[in-house]
Amino acid sequence: MEKEVNCTNSRAVLDYLKEHLEGGYSRLLSDLDPEIEATGDPEGFLSDPNNWISCTVASELYQRASVALNDPTVAYKIAKFAVEKKSYGYAQRIIVKAFGSVEKALKNLQKINDKWNRNKRVEVVEMGHNRAIVRLHWNPNMGVSKHLCLMNQGAYTFLPLIWGGDPLDLQEVCCQFAGSPYCEFLLTWTGKRKLSTVFRSFFFSKSVLVETIEEMESDKKLIESKYEEVNCLNRELERKIKQLEAIQETGKAILSVLDLDQLLAVIMNLLSSVCRISRAIVMLVNESTKRLEYLHGLGFDEAVHPLIKDYSVPLHRVSNLLVRVTNTGLAEYIPEVQTSPLRKGNILLTEGKPASVFVVPLITRSRVIGVIATDATDGNGVPEETRETLKIFAPQIAIAIENARLYRNLKEKMDDLKRSQALLSRAEKFSFLGNLAARIAHEIKNPLTAIGTFIQLLPSKYEDEEFRKEFYNIAVEETMRVNNLITELLDLVKTREANFTRGELQELISKMVLLVSPQSKAKNISVTCDFDEALGPVWMDSEKMKQIILNLLSNAVDFTPRGGKIEVKTRKESGEHKPDAFCIEIKDSGMGIPDSALDRIFEPYFTTKHRSSIHSGTGLGLFITYQLVQDHGGTIEVKSKINEGTIFSLTFPNTPVPSSEWKA
Repeated sequence: MEKEVNCTNSRAVLDYLKEHLEGGYSRLLSDLDPEIEATGDPEGFLSDPNNWISCTVASELYQRASVALNDPTVAYKIAKFAVEKKSYGYAQRIIVKAFGSVEKALKNLQKINDKWNRNKRVEVVEMGHNRAIVRLHWNPNMGVSKHLCLMNQGAYTFLPLIWGGDPLDLQEVCCQFAGSPYCEFLLTWTGKRKLSTVFRSFFFSKSVLVETIEEMESDKKLIESKYEEVNCLNRELERKIKQLEAIQETGKAILSVLDLDQLLAVIMNLLSSVCRISRAIVMLVNESTKRLEYLHGLGFDEAVHPLIKDYSVPLHRVSNLLVRVTNTGLAEYIPEVQTSPLRKGNILLTEGKPASVFVVPLITRSRVIGVIATDATDGNGVPEETRETLKIFAPQIAIAIENARLYRNLKEKMDDLKRSQALLSRAEKFSFLGNLAARIAHEIKNPLTAIGTFIQLLPSKYEDEEFRKEFYNIAVEETMRVNNLITELLDLVKTREANFTRGELQELISKMVLLVSPQSKAKNISVTCDFDEALGPVWMDSEKMKQIILNLLSNAVDFTPRGGKIEVKTRKESGEHKPDAFCIEIKDSGMGIPDSALDRIFEPYFTTKHRSSIHSGTGLGLFITYQLVQDHGGTIEVKSKINEGTIFSLTFPNTPVPSSEWKA
């Protein structure tokens, strides 16, 4: 809204209507302007001399007064009334009165006009002893009207009344609102006797001073009132800001908590501190039973709480307030429970004894998942501020509860999946044991047959030294092969509780390198270690880690030709967005693994070798290694090129493995 006319003028209109319009004027103030309407107090706004309005609003106000009083010249009469009743205020009267005469006042009409209007230019065309010609050049870009012209005619006519003179005689020569380029007034007045003029001038200063003091005292009270009002508004604004900050921070906290029990504690703290709720209950929809069921409560007595915890209500019982809010998705407030149609036998009413109840729905993804109900036990009811704040929080609470429920369901399914995987793993182990038993029986039968044959021939060829030597070598080799088969089978089927502790990985690897050194030295294979100095003690099951390293080193020695080399490296992995982890890399310069076999090397009883001094080629070594790596929560990758070698890369989390995973 443009600031074109001071509200001193609109206050004069209201004062006039107050005395001349039966039934009051409040109906005339509606829909004048959105900005005025937004204040909530149009009368107060239009009566405050510190405010300004547009010419459009001023013209509309005069027009409404004209229609209400059935008087087209009401603006002229309002101006006369304002001068007589001093509705213009002390500042306006003192400024005009200070000129002391008609001549001085007319010469300063533009200055007087600019204090309270910005809609025209005032031109004094002629000034004589008892006459003057004045022109008003109205701004055509503002919402000026004939009413404003009439108001000015009245003001000029009765101007002398301010300093005790007689009204002027005003004749309108032409009017801008009748097609002329301006409004022109001829003003005439009667001269006063010199003695009267001198007498009036003598007492003028004292009169102005007295009026000024009186008006300033009056306005002092108004300023004090306004100051206190501003202070109250500032305090309220400060409280609102703190509340909004609390809402923002609490909202973040709500949406960041996924554990349902912890979340409910946060929500209850929120309801208590921010929403100022002393007692509340959260009910959620159970889709399977089609009932609204208790989830959590705040502020109930120990004797009442167990009864409330068992409370639930079918979703088809639409007479129930909680169910009604759930079905409609609309909040409801019952200010007086006793006079309401609520069923008084309801356990929440009989045990809780609320005087008023407010229920707000919990809505997420366009679906009501439950309600929050709060109450007041005194006659003051649930405060409007509490209700509005709870409405703001309800959607966030709904989202948080839904997320927590989804997280809980997901966690339960993950736990079920882990248990199923553990059972499946066990089942898979036993399922292939039958096939493996047949293969191992075959592997054991062959060496036993060979040994048995030599034993049968031994009596007749005992004197044959070459026969005895060959028999010895074959018997030892085949016996070791059978022993290795049985050892791997036992490793596969036995279950041992994991024991994760912090240990020195590099010391463990060095021991395993030493353990395979007889085989590596026999083939003149160099084994080098490159350990990351930044890697300290790590979380691991030492016994299982030994078996992992030994299996991979044994494979490397088996597949690396004479004069080859094996490299073992460790490194620490960490980063801003990465969890702590450590890596082990075992690289050989062996024959490599064909691409067709890479995808199968971790399958049980799949092998690309036949026999060695350590492993007999049953295909269980890498399968067991893979299982042990998984027990550590780690991963294993393999890269290989024919005739260039193979690299096994293992990555493990450097954190304790949950005990629930040890038994998987």
